[in-house]
Amino acid sequence: MLKLCFLTLFSLATAAANCAGAASEGASGGQFLRIGVGAKASALGEAASAISGVQAIFYNPAGLAGVTDTELYLSQVQWVLDTNYSNLAAAKRAYGGVFGLAVSYLSNPATDKYDKFGTKLSDTYSAADMAVALGYARRLAAGLDFGLNAKYISSRLDTESATALAADAGLKYAAIPGKLALGLVLQNAGSRLNYINYGDSLPMNFKLGGQYTLTLEKDRSIRKEIGIFTDINYMKDSGVYANIGAELLTAYAKESAFSLRCGYRTNAGGKSAGISAGLGLDMTTYLVEYAYAPMGDLGNTHRLSLTLRFSARNGATKRS
Repeated sequence: MLKLCFLTLFSLATAAANCAGAASEGASGGQFLRIGVGAKASALGEAASAISGVQAIFYNPAGLAGVTDTELYLSQVQWVLDTNYSNLAAAKRAYGGVFGLAVSYLSNPATDKYDKFGTKLSDTYSAADMAVALGYARRLAAGLDFGLNAKYISSRLDTESATALAADAGLKYAAIPGKLALGLVLQNAGSRLNYINYGDSLPMNFKLGGQYTLTLEKDRSIRKEIGIFTDINYMKDSGVYANIGAELLTAYAKESAFSLRCGYRTNAGGKSAGISAGLGLDMTTYLVEYAYAPMGDLGNTHRLSLTLRFSARNGATKRS
């Protein structure tokens, strides 16, 4: 089983590398797949290859293995130019693994139509994009998890539409349990997104990253930690780039926790476009998170995420 999982990931990565070619920003179709979903990941500069829980289905499906029972995730992104990006995910542990389902929907406001002479018409047009992912993750060996997503992607522009199929595959390894976790993932390896007679490949991304946790203080009533998150990416559109983030977490005896986060993406244009910040409030059964990330001349973006954790045994699950 372990050899099969490594072979699957290697095969998908090879296919991605062969199709990617030279980096060319914006050359791929389905650009909405590059928009960060979760508030935690966004606040950490999108350095999320080693995160756990239901939201990992958007970043590294191997992280789904961190779900202990049932989790529900909702995220709303206020993107640039009045664009809204809504995301919903659910994960359930069953039959020795964790099954996940995620839906992402990007909607744009109606836009006026003009004729070839520049005269405004009475009609408008709109555009929308959607991705549906089915995920599965399981423990392969001590500290090693594997995850796989199968994705259906659709895009609509006025009366025309296009569809594609894709897959994500990832590994997550607890190199030093409780201290150092490593993530390896391939995203959006799949078919072309075809509009009429023209098709674009998807924004495939191969990344390696990790999370290191340093405990500052720990006693019966309080625990303080600093987490450092990093990712190195190779994407068809952007080439090689890095993401880095930091989190200061304070956890209390009653299992509540508060987090302050910041991050930076090296592939963002503009003087401050790569900077991000956010916070999180974890009350064990629910987790509320917020992130702010400027996009330079395009404006600012805001993300709000909510995670609900359920357990048939005691109404609560272990914090991800």
